[in-house]
Amino acid sequence: MHRFLVIVQVFCALLWTPSIYSLPDIIKIGGLFHPGDDTQEVAFRYAVEKINADRSVLPRSKLSAQVEKINPLDSFHASKRVCHLLRTGVAAIFGPQSAHTASHIQSICDTMEIPHLETRWDYQLRRESCVVNLYPHPSMLSKALVDIVRAWSWKSFTVIYETNEGLVRLQELLKAHGPNELPITVRQLSDSEDYRPLLKQIKNSAESHIVLDCSTDKIYDVLKQAQQIGMMSDYHSYLITSLDLHMVPLDEFKYGGTNITAFRLVDPDNPIVQDAIDTWIHGEVKSGRKVSFERMANISVIRTETALMYDAVHLFAKALYDLDRSQQIDIQPLSCDASDTWPHGDSLINYMKIVEIRGLTDVIKFDHQGFRTDFVLDIVELSPLGLRKTGTWNSTQGVNFTKSYGEQQMEIVENLKNKTLVVSSILSSPYCMRKDSAEKLTGNDQFEGYAIDLIHEISKILGFNYTIRLAPDGRYGSYNKETGEWDGMVRELLEQRADLAIADLTITFDREQVVDFTMPFMNLGISVLYRKPVKQPPNLFSFLSPLSLDVWIYMATAYLGVSVLLFILARFTPYEWPSPCDPGKMETQFTLLNCMWFAIGSLMQQGCEILPKFSPQEWQDLSPCTRDSSSTLDNQFSLHNSLWFTFGSLMQQGCDISPKAVSTRMVAGMWWFFTLIMISSYTANLAAFLTVERMDSPIENAEDLAKQTKIKYGALGGGSTAAFFRDSNFSTYQRMWSFMESTRPSVFTSSNIEGVERVVKGKGSYAFLMESTSIEYVIERNCELTQVGGMLDSKGYGIAMPPNSPYRTAISGAVLKLQEEGKLHILKQRWWTEKRGGGSCRDEQSKSSSTANELGLANVGGVFVVLMGGMGVACVIAVCEFVWKSRKVAVEERVSLCSEMASELRFALKCGSKGRGIRHPHAVSDLDSAENHRFHPLGPPYSQYEFDGKGPVS
Repeated sequence: MHRFLVIVQVFCALLWTPSIYSLPDIIKIGGLFHPGDDTQEVAFRYAVEKINADRSVLPRSKLSAQVEKINPLDSFHASKRVCHLLRTGVAAIFGPQSAHTASHIQSICDTMEIPHLETRWDYQLRRESCVVNLYPHPSMLSKALVDIVRAWSWKSFTVIYETNEGLVRLQELLKAHGPNELPITVRQLSDSEDYRPLLKQIKNSAESHIVLDCSTDKIYDVLKQAQQIGMMSDYHSYLITSLDLHMVPLDEFKYGGTNITAFRLVDPDNPIVQDAIDTWIHGEVKSGRKVSFERMANISVIRTETALMYDAVHLFAKALYDLDRSQQIDIQPLSCDASDTWPHGDSLINYMKIVEIRGLTDVIKFDHQGFRTDFVLDIVELSPLGLRKTGTWNSTQGVNFTKSYGEQQMEIVENLKNKTLVVSSILSSPYCMRKDSAEKLTGNDQFEGYAIDLIHEISKILGFNYTIRLAPDGRYGSYNKETGEWDGMVRELLEQRADLAIADLTITFDREQVVDFTMPFMNLGISVLYRKPVKQPPNLFSFLSPLSLDVWIYMATAYLGVSVLLFILARFTPYEWPSPCDPGKMETQFTLLNCMWFAIGSLMQQGCEILPKFSPQEWQDLSPCTRDSSSTLDNQFSLHNSLWFTFGSLMQQGCDISPKAVSTRMVAGMWWFFTLIMISSYTANLAAFLTVERMDSPIENAEDLAKQTKIKYGALGGGSTAAFFRDSNFSTYQRMWSFMESTRPSVFTSSNIEGVERVVKGKGSYAFLMESTSIEYVIERNCELTQVGGMLDSKGYGIAMPPNSPYRTAISGAVLKLQEEGKLHILKQRWWTEKRGGGSCRDEQSKSSSTANELGLANVGGVFVVLMGGMGVACVIAVCEFVWKSRKVAVEERVSLCSEMASELRFALKCGSKGRGIRHPHAVSDLDSAENHRFHPLGPPYSQYEFDGKGPVS
């Protein structure tokens, strides 16, 4: 509201501007400078000369510079000098830079209502009524620091300050850091000039983000000592709060890769600034005075306070000119002992607060409280070419980086070229191994492996050199909760003894919190390494294995059921009872029904009782009637024959009897179809069971491991695999972790090699949990081991580097390029299956798979057992039939059993005899002798079943 009223007042005054100017011809202004402020004095005097030379600013008047030198610590002498200037009739007081003397001068100017223009840093939150300070307020500068820290996403940082005023400058930054975020460390520089002890403490804390607030003169010393202890690496970032970083010689640090950033209010490369400095230099040379302006990058540079002093004089002249247009101004001498004041002082102050000009510090504008506003700060960053502008900041839009992400990455790649990076690794096959050589090798030549080839390919893409160093403790990197420290390669990175860490290092959440990882160059998961299953000895009755016991029972039941059904249907159907027919009747056997039956039998591979002949032979006498035929009807499908028919069909051997009726043929056809499918399935499965070796493995996956306690299992101690089971919420993995922790002796190993050796020596009593890629490498060389089950998780190997490493994106891009070109796959094939004995087990597997396994007696011995058993049972049955028949004949012939058996045995042993005569019983009466022409198909002694012959029996 106050600003609005002032603007209205000035506007109304401009409307009533008189046509004549009432300013005196000479207007005196006083400047207070310390003995070391030569450049500010020069800027003050030449600003006056510039205004006097430009008649558009003060057309009828000229400024006169009244310069006074004061001691920065002598406020009494400063007060005397100010009173002296007031007695000469000055219109304004400029300076000084010392806060100790400035406060006394402010009180005098407020009392006398004389404008007091300052260009120093002032932490006070309220400006005095007659004070105008061109230096940005600390709260605005602190807000700029907050914005850039947030733009960089710094999670933690360390603040190094020199004096308590530094904490005031950084108060907004300290407030902006929330309580839930990582803590901020605040350290104060010592009074001595040796800052190395403090810097070593910061280095040991592994903090790489540093906010440095100290005087401009000390910036170089702090950075130099930081460089001496190794804190000026590629991974450190320094945010300098001083606006005069361009005044610091930074040539020693611009090739180190350290990110040194600051704000500036004056752009030394600005032509306006350079013209002003050149004018000052030439003027001083002409006047015979010697003033040295520092030169950086072949240009002269000035401090921010110097440029502000130059702008302050122009601001005063502009406001005085506007005020003169609104009212009559007279300037009169004042005495510090009197109570008189300058009546135009407040008006001139108000005009300076609303005037807007452009000077060496760009736009100069104030708010109603007298604080500078709407100013723009350049964000400058140290590069190999010196300080470069990378962005801007203002109070309304915040940080705006002008350098694109692509340009930033190109600079990083350029900085990376020809650099020598320290690469940390550990001995782990096949990633990093020592070369087998008769000569002593040193440096990188003593190592080989997948990781070594990978870093070599990356170095060729990005153009850097590297030195490989093994981690002292030979560990990957795990966090010790008791000591609060990391070990292994991760520790090497955190202590910045290494730039990269490459090995079979798994990307985990805990490691990602402390170091940076590239994109994974290999994807994998946890699996189980175990000995190969023992080959099962072939089962004697392995020919029964293709079908389960249930199927065998069902087949036997079907066999019996079909046989009984066939018997019953044959008894019911009249077509299975052949009847006598007229002799001499010629019929063809290939009726339509028989043709269909013949085709079905052939299709089912069962054959048929009818066979085709030449066409004239197809017609034959089919009459079963003979001269001795009777009217008896016989059915060939007795229960015994039904069983024999179905058994022959099941064995695909056919039978001497065949159904004739449609119903029985339907049953036979369905049975043939059933046997075709079952026998074909059995034959196909039998080949696999006889040729494929059966393995006996007690475990098939991790679930089987968790369910038993006989087989011990463990992992690499302190590795990511152990951490996976330790932190898992899955009940099975929790149970496995509890088992591994409680087992004694310990199941954890110090290396993967030790774990592999325990699996080999354990002979099935130990399983090792490790990454699947390492398992692939092991089983390619040790044919006794194998991978059990699938992967328990999914993760990847990555290249680790210190936190906030600038090379992360560049190296990730190189890894992605190698992946797209297929070189990662080539490297894996080289070290997994080609070198160091790789592929030996695969060769054995290919040989065994390319040639069919020979079947030994153990595989088919059961068939011989069944054959011999069947022969033996047949012999026993034959003996029983022989004895039974001999006994029956002996009873009927009224001879002894032994003589009958001897007679039958002698006949059976006559191998040359092919036929046998018909035996007749002895004559009992004449009636019997008269009936010699009676016969029976089985011969004597079945005379009661004989038939009358109609002709002689041949």
